[in-house]
Amino acid sequence: KFQGENNKYELVEPLGNGAVGHVWSARRKSPEVTLVAAKVMLPRQDLLQDSKLPDVRERFRREARNGSEIDHPNIVRYFDVGEVQQNPFLIMELADRSIADQLRTSGPIPEEETAEIILDVVAGLACLHSRECRHRDVKPANILEFSSAIKLGDLGIVRWSDFDPVFTNGGTITQESIQLGSWFYMAPEQQESPHNAVDASDIYSLGVSWIEMLKGQKPSPQAIGAGRYDIPDLRPGIADLLANMVKYRSEEHTSELQSRPHI
Repeated sequence: KFQGENNKYELVEPLGNGAVGHVWSARRKSPEVTLVAAKVMLPRQDLLQDSKLPDVRERFRREARNGSEIDHPNIVRYFDVGEVQQNPFLIMELADRSIADQLRTSGPIPEEETAEIILDVVAGLACLHSRECRHRDVKPANILEFSSAIKLGDLGIVRWSDFDPVFTNGGTITQESIQLGSWFYMAPEQQESPHNAVDASDIYSLGVSWIEMLKGQKPSPQAIGAGRYDIPDLRPGIADLLANMVKYRSEEHTSELQSRPHI
C-alpha cells in the first residue's frame, strides 16, 4: 500500500516493465474502489547511465504533471503522483490491453481495423503537437485499447542519450535487447539526437508501428530505408500514405498525414 498526493493505492499484479519503470495494476481506495495503472520508477542499472538518473527522475515526475493537464479522448488520463521508498510513481487509466498485446496473441491486424487505430492515435498526437509536445515513444506497446477508444500512453521520458554508451555502442542492439525495442521505431533524426525530435518524428514512429500491425512483426530500419516492407494487398491510398510516413525526411511528412484524414 502506498500514498499519492490525491489517494491511497494497493498494488495488485505486475503488467510489464521497461528500462525505467515497472507497471502494475492497482486498487484506488476512494471515492470508490477502482482499478488503475501504477508506474513505479525502478531504472535498470545495466542500461541507464548513473549521471542521467536525476534527469530521468525529473522527467518521470513531469510526465505525470503534464499528463494530468491534458484532457483528450485519445490520450491516457493521469490521476496522481507520489513516491514509494524514494521511488516516484504515477497513476493513470488502466487499459484493457495494448496493441502489442494484441499482436502477440492474435498476429497481424486487418487493414480496416488498423486504419481506425491510426486515426485515433493521430488525434492524440495532434493534441500533443498543438502543445509543442512530442511523444517520442510511439510504438504498439504504448498504443492502448480501452472500451471507448484507442489512446496514447506513456509519454516518452527516456532518451537514447540516457543509455549507457557501453550498451549503445557495443553492437548488441536487437529487438529484444531493450524492452519492446523502442530504438526500432525511432526516426533517424531522433536516433542521432533526442533534441532533433520533431512532430514528424512521432509520425515516423507511428508509420513503423502501422507496418508492424499489418505484418505482425517489426520491420527493420534497413527494410524501411529501402521501402521493402512487403505488405500485400494494401489499398493504394493507404500504401502511399504509409510510405510517406516512413520516408527519411523529417521536415515534410507531418503535413501530408494531416491533410489526408480519411484513411
